[in-house]
Amino acid sequence: MPSARSATKTARAAPAAGRETWQEQAASFVGFFVFLLVLKTFFLPLFIIPTGSMAETLYGQHTLHTCPNCGFEYAVGWIAPGRWPFNTPFIQCPNCRWRQYSAREAQLLRSRGQPIVADEIIESLPSMAGDRIFVHGWPYDPLFRRVPGLGPRRWDVVVFRVPTDGDTNYIKRLIGLPGEKIEIIDGDVFVNDRLEAKPAGAQQSLWFPYFSQDYVPRRPSVASQYHPRWEPQTQPTGWSDPAQRVLRFDGADRTRDELLFVTVPGNPRVPGEIIDLYGYNELRKPDRIVPDVRLSAEVEFDGAVTGYLELALEVDRHAFTARLAPDGRLTLQHSWTGPQGPRDERRETRVALAGPARIELYHVDGRAAVAVNGATLSADGYELTPDAARARARGRSSPRLRIAAEQTRLALRHLRIDRDVYYTITSQTVRAYPGRPFQLGPQEYFVLGDNSADSFDSREWTEVGPHLPRDTRPGTVRADQIVGRAAFVYLPGLLAADHGQYRVPDVGRMRFVR
Repeated sequence: MPSARSATKTARAAPAAGRETWQEQAASFVGFFVFLLVLKTFFLPLFIIPTGSMAETLYGQHTLHTCPNCGFEYAVGWIAPGRWPFNTPFIQCPNCRWRQYSAREAQLLRSRGQPIVADEIIESLPSMAGDRIFVHGWPYDPLFRRVPGLGPRRWDVVVFRVPTDGDTNYIKRLIGLPGEKIEIIDGDVFVNDRLEAKPAGAQQSLWFPYFSQDYVPRRPSVASQYHPRWEPQTQPTGWSDPAQRVLRFDGADRTRDELLFVTVPGNPRVPGEIIDLYGYNELRKPDRIVPDVRLSAEVEFDGAVTGYLELALEVDRHAFTARLAPDGRLTLQHSWTGPQGPRDERRETRVALAGPARIELYHVDGRAAVAVNGATLSADGYELTPDAARARARGRSSPRLRIAAEQTRLALRHLRIDRDVYYTITSQTVRAYPGRPFQLGPQEYFVLGDNSADSFDSREWTEVGPHLPRDTRPGTVRADQIVGRAAFVYLPGLLAADHGQYRVPDVGRMRFVR
């Protein structure tokens, strides 16, 4: 066997490769170009998102704005140059609902004698183009479509040819599969009369920020009569000033001390509302109460060995209470009223605590759980039938969110509330609404936009273009019209929406699409 040194000498002694002629270089370039063309056309086609129907998952033409009242940055849909870059006269922060009018629109409204209900007047904002994405085309090709794990799957974000013309591409989330019966009730999707739970990846994308303690508002919004905050329910309290980013509890000798999430200015005992508010929306539509919510925080016990931290949420007749003790004991209690009367179930486990721990309690799609540093404790699910969901929607109040502590010392950081997507039913909805499920055929799919209140999708389509077979039904997407699955955002907001100056891509928003 040659030594390392002799092998090196042999390699150095080998003759250098001959330099390619210009004809060979040209052929290599053409071959590489053809390879990229085939890759782009059949395997990884590229698209740019034009509108906001998939916000917050994907942005169309938009502008990014930082709320002057709480510091929360949010995206708002953009329309055309030469006027205020939104087709409503105001923008509204989704975290604190601070409402701002453009100076131009305010002047226009004053000239018409219309009232201006705003917290502030500002100038126009710079625009940004939509997200640019890779799309996996090959898993949806007829050659691979029947292979297990490939082909269209529920909750995929897909690109497809719009049924009206066959040339324009839309992007939505795939909800209904061939042969299924789809019904949208109280914001949830029922498939064949069963509530359809979202997988973890899709659910993570469909949690929308509602209020973050990292962005505490300086003052309530006069325009929207809204003031989100955590209010102590006893005085004196062991909790620190709730207007601070970090909430501390110094109550080693105190009994139970509770905080309540409230949104009414000046009233610390009225539970806060959770509704389907989108800061992105260009069109203002009625807001609905959202029953699915997540409460999370980073907790650190300050040398305490007793007591507990408690997160609690109440939804309709169900109450979910999670307790975490300094020794790692975690319990989840589910109390509710069923046909046989009040019921109560309790589960317990232990988790490893070494410094700060992330805790989250959530209720979504008829199930609830608490997770601490990745360890999950689930409550018993409860069956929500279509009839029960319709009844719930008619007489439901907003979820009630509480935090409590007793005989301990702790700090809460990055406390936040997220709400689930809420699929709306409006006057434009013509199918799959409560009491009128929609039956899909053998090659038909049903799609919805994540920005449900401002998405034109299967709920509302009424036309089919002449390029499709005559038996194609409005509201469906044919299998052969699906281009592929959205895979990765590779350039978010590179170019101004008015084709002005290029911007540095927001590298932090490059991500896989879920």
